[in-house]
Amino acid sequence: MKFTAQKRDGSGTSAAKQLRKEDLVPGVVYASDLDPINISLSVSDVEQIRRELGLNSVFDLELDGKTHTVYVREISQSALKPTIYNISLQAIKKGQKLEMPLSIVIVNEDALADQDGVASTTALEITVVADPATAPDAVEVDVTGLSIGDSVTAGELNLASDIELVTEADEVVVSISAPVEEPEAVDAEVAEPEVIDEKEGEIVEDTEN
Repeated sequence: MKFTAQKRDGSGTSAAKQLRKEDLVPGVVYASDLDPINISLSVSDVEQIRRELGLNSVFDLELDGKTHTVYVREISQSALKPTIYNISLQAIKKGQKLEMPLSIVIVNEDALADQDGVASTTALEITVVADPATAPDAVEVDVTGLSIGDSVTAGELNLASDIELVTEADEVVVSISAPVEEPEAVDAEVAEPEVIDEKEGEIVEDTEN
């Protein structure tokens, strides 16, 4: 995919708000050999990037008549509204490796040795050094045959030979635990109220039948 961006001169909150009124998203392009470049992209283009490509993706960006290969570092969006605040891109050269996150995805949970076991991620992602153009979006962790009490560390993940692990190798990323049992509801017996004579403060019997 290829998108076109424009350089922008203004910066700060007020300038960003003005861009959004014009259906533009402020952004920054970082490069190892250049100062950061402030840009703007159309909202529709950024929405397409987010929807169809996502983080860690690579695409071509045309800027001032030149085409750059860029990597999506971050897309900032409101948690309550569909407003996109900012997009951060990293210009890369062919074969260049970057430090980047890879999501953890559990697969084959139905093939656990203990069928009652629950596989869960203790870390949502790991950090690696890789070529964004060829790196996967996520790392799959196959839990086939694992039992309750077992775990998988970052160093045990199946990474391609050209991907370097930055996260500590002994950090646990997936664990198999027993299901959490909900306490049984206990019906408490409601005691019969005692009738107290308010004036004397003595317990009296209810004689009305």
